[in-house]
Amino acid sequence: MEEGAFKGSTGSDVPPWFPSGLTDQAYDPSIFSEGLPSPWGRFYGWDWTAATSSTWWNQPSNATWGEWPSEVNNVHLLEHTRHSVIVDLDGQFIAHLFPFQTGYDVSTLALFQPWHEALSNAPLLMPIGGMKLEGGDMAVIYPHHDYQPAQSQQPHMLADGLGQLHKHLASFATPNTERRWNDRLKSIEGNLKTTTLWRAPHTRNVLGLPSVYASLVVKNSRTIQFIPGPRPLMDHLLCEDERLPGAAMMGRLEQRLALVGGFDSSDERRDFYEVWGRHLPPAWSSPSSISTVNGGLWIWRYEAILLMLAEARAYGLDEQVKQCEGWLNDVSRIQARLGELRTVHGMRKTGLWGALATAVITWDAQNWSGLPGAVIVTMLAMAGIGHLLYQRRLPSPY
Repeated sequence: MEEGAFKGSTGSDVPPWFPSGLTDQAYDPSIFSEGLPSPWGRFYGWDWTAATSSTWWNQPSNATWGEWPSEVNNVHLLEHTRHSVIVDLDGQFIAHLFPFQTGYDVSTLALFQPWHEALSNAPLLMPIGGMKLEGGDMAVIYPHHDYQPAQSQQPHMLADGLGQLHKHLASFATPNTERRWNDRLKSIEGNLKTTTLWRAPHTRNVLGLPSVYASLVVKNSRTIQFIPGPRPLMDHLLCEDERLPGAAMMGRLEQRLALVGGFDSSDERRDFYEVWGRHLPPAWSSPSSISTVNGGLWIWRYEAILLMLAEARAYGLDEQVKQCEGWLNDVSRIQARLGELRTVHGMRKTGLWGALATAVITWDAQNWSGLPGAVIVTMLAMAGIGHLLYQRRLPSPY
């Protein structure tokens, strides 16, 4: 998460949530409601500057929900983040203002009773009130707290917290929607004009979960407590909203951490995912579910990098552009390895089926001592060699 102001393409200071690299529209919150044009579609917002006045908070509105403060005396602007403006209300509440509307992900966590109850003991700071606008949440209110970027925490603590969060959402898991997940990738690739990676034949144990987007955590807590945020603007513009598996959320977190040097080796990545998997049904992190030939973890790393590349282009993050493009340069290497594996898998299948067919045709075991027996042995040897090659060439999930 990038914080503070930076120089936009227009040369003026703009907050980090304004995508100056994506739109040629000058920064002017008063016209956000009219929509801003971009190559990836028009996006809409509201004039958040009105909410820096106590008068705005004290005006009645039928768009509010939950615990809405009605006697605010002091509004203190704390920070601009990548997705929101954070303000302190009288030292009693922390409010997040979302200048651009990308859906109702945050308010739904609190207002959909089954989810709210399931998450009551999860490591998630639940919003207690908010305001909606057509198209999405515009403001949410939390109990007063201190916060810090998620990347400031140890990877294992984050993985453990996310595993606990997904455990509480597991009962709401929805079946594999492989075609729609792959269509998401196709849409992102088409807009970014990037290299195409393989399409994942996900196993039936890869299930969708309700979306929880979090880039902040509660500070001074012995355990991780995530703060839910809005759907990222890039995700909103580039692809359809879908329930993604827990591995997808882990992939996004992993790539964020990797961007700031969070992992020194593949062993550390393995530990990261194993900590997460301890809280979940074993099938979710089984060898077949995370196998690279099934898409596994790599396909979600790939999607995360694509969205981070889009973010970098939109917000003028030149160093992040270089890092993402460098990662994508290895896509062809992964594709080549998977192409080899398809050939080796064909060899393995041919050997097994050839041995079986020969045995069935000759039928009588007494005849297997001659040519049929040699054919069966040869076919089995080919299948065995193919299997060994397959195992050796199979890319590690980590």
